[in-house]
Amino acid sequence: MERDELVEALRHHVHSDERIRVAWLGGADASGRIDPLSDLDPMLATAADDLEAVLDDFEIWLDRTVGVVARYRHPDPTPHGHPSVLYLGEVTSSDLAIDLVLMEVETPIEDRLLDVERHGRGVKLIDREGWFDEPVRLDRTSHRRRIESHLSRLAALHPHLMPIVLKPLRRGHRLDALTRYQNRLIKPLCELMRIEHDPDRFDFGFRYLDRDLPDHERDLLERLAFVGAQDDLEAAVDETRREVETRLARLGHPITP
Repeated sequence: MERDELVEALRHHVHSDERIRVAWLGGADASGRIDPLSDLDPMLATAADDLEAVLDDFEIWLDRTVGVVARYRHPDPTPHGHPSVLYLGEVTSSDLAIDLVLMEVETPIEDRLLDVERHGRGVKLIDREGWFDEPVRLDRTSHRRRIESHLSRLAALHPHLMPIVLKPLRRGHRLDALTRYQNRLIKPLCELMRIEHDPDRFDFGFRYLDRDLPDHERDLLERLAFVGAQDDLEAAVDETRREVETRLARLGHPITP
């Protein structure tokens, strides 16, 4: 089954189930960047009391439609706060994961994953509640507070992270050091780059860097991240440390000795 066929089948399913009050496609569809490897990200909103029953019936429909061969329900609470389940189908490409998110129709507007600046323009399948009557815009004041809180956290943690990275390196435990380097220096550097160039999605990690960072920043991040077996990891650690500290200072959170 091709992706567009599955979308049409999904559209029919959500129209036939009155308990599904709002349904749309997020992810690649919302960003307008669908390619042959794109997942399908259906989002369904229903009354809280109906949520599990709607999920059960969705899974019956999906199994009948694609032949579910793998299912994984993310533990609650999920990062975005809504129940989420992953599926792979027998008659769809293995690249076409179905990443379902369910939410209660009572969900506050700021938690619906519909703000255009962060999540794109969701492709409406059905809207019985008027969620799509007006575009949802990002609450700039609240978002700026989140960024400032995150910057304060990064600045406070940074001096403590350096020994954590360097100790295994000096002990000769290169794999341990490399893993800590990626998690404790490269990841914060990516977040700082995002805050400078794409603050609306500062917390999106390494996703969508091809569109969210300028080429020179992405090239720098990739060069520092892809440290080979024969490369000087300690030199990469030092360069990344300096990049992190320079950017923190530029963003108003200098590291004090």
